[in-house]
Amino acid sequence: MKQNDAAAAKRLKRQKDILKKVAVALVSILLLVVFLGPFICVISASIQEEQTIKLGAFTLIPHDFTLQHYQDILAGGNGVVGFLQYIWNSVKVAVCVGLLSSVISIIAAYGLSRYRFKGKEAIAKSLLFSYAFPTILSLLPVYTLMAKTGLADTHLGLILVHTALVAPFCTWLLRSFFDSIPKEVEEAAMIDGAGRLKTIFFVLVPLVAAGLLAAGMYAIIYSWGEYMFSSITITSGTLKPIPLGLSTFVGLTDMRWGRVLAACTLNFIPILILFLPLSKTFLKGFMAGAVKA
Repeated sequence: MKQNDAAAAKRLKRQKDILKKVAVALVSILLLVVFLGPFICVISASIQEEQTIKLGAFTLIPHDFTLQHYQDILAGGNGVVGFLQYIWNSVKVAVCVGLLSSVISIIAAYGLSRYRFKGKEAIAKSLLFSYAFPTILSLLPVYTLMAKTGLADTHLGLILVHTALVAPFCTWLLRSFFDSIPKEVEEAAMIDGAGRLKTIFFVLVPLVAAGLLAAGMYAIIYSWGEYMFSSITITSGTLKPIPLGLSTFVGLTDMRWGRVLAACTLNFIPILILFLPLSKTFLKGFMAGAVKA
């Protein structure tokens, strides 16, 4: 009798495990369709004829395959900037923002983690509190500052603006990683003759590599898609990053949907190439920093 009960319990447990796995698989597939569906539709529509797109008759598997939209936006000409120029501008700005914000955040996070001074906790809390204010309130001051310093319509000005926008969050994220490292580690390095900066960048930074990667990728992704401050900083066509470049394909009377969709595809492909190989490390570092904080 007991053996029958044990066997029945095992069967019931096995059935529950199977049902749980099936439920998880179904939910995962549903989420995959919800999140990837729009991207797949955009890519599929971008390689179909303009008339097909305008009529809403495009299909997931193209029956009138064409790369003409990509050729049109990449070639440029007749006063139109080629999309490759927009991509290069975004790459240059985003990479510089990622590097500069990482260096600033490392030093700031180390200072907040290791030094004791009045108002330290207030400053640490204000890093995130600053994001509570509507960004539109700072548009006019930023534009005025850029104009008076001669940084308006320059990539340097845009890099500095984007760095100022992401550095507080990156500092908050990295501070929690520095807090988790025992002070004895840097004390041992200093006893061996290493200076403060050498200790930070050659001893401590490798120990917070996951957090640094998360902060750097956050800065790059933010800069890549930022539109509002870019629109008031950059006006020259040849200096525009991708978000501003996309707006040039939107006409008041004639909307070329094929070009718009092709441009959108070229916009998110570089981020996917960057994010997918490092996604596990990024999420691990991001969540670890949030939990430690």
